[in-house]
Amino acid sequence: MVEPRLDPKIIHNETDLLAAAIHIDRYLMDAMERLDEDFADIDDLTMQTFKQLSRSKHALNDKILSDKEVPGEDVTSNLEQITLYNEQMEEVANFPKSRLQRLCACCDRSFAFYTAITETSEDEDVLMTAQKLASSAFDRIGVLKQALGNECGCDGPG
Repeated sequence: MVEPRLDPKIIHNETDLLAAAIHIDRYLMDAMERLDEDFADIDDLTMQTFKQLSRSKHALNDKILSDKEVPGEDVTSNLEQITLYNEQMEEVANFPKSRLQRLCACCDRSFAFYTAITETSEDEDVLMTAQKLASSAFDRIGVLKQALGNECGCDGPG
């Protein structure tokens, strides 16, 4: 089974980007909560991710209410594919080492996703939001590497 990935090219506006960020952060929160018992050092990262998730949810809500703009079909369809894949992976590889590897891979991919958007977007709002999200993803990778040491499978910068 081929793992679906978020495609930066389907991000057409800030609403699309925020929907993707919320999806990523929800997955990370879920993954970190399942690892808490095995890796207590990631508690701070879980709290930081929760705060980022809350900020993204509020920003998306504000965009929808003020601009009457909802995430596009390209993004919602892509996110649904990823959700289904993640649910299937949880069924076949549900042990701490595998969950940790998926968490680290998600952090790496989210950093690459946000960075790609900063390199290609011509929309200033999207660019600014993607830069903030890339910085947050970069920080997560650093925290995971510091907290987990050799257990961390992150390839990203840090």
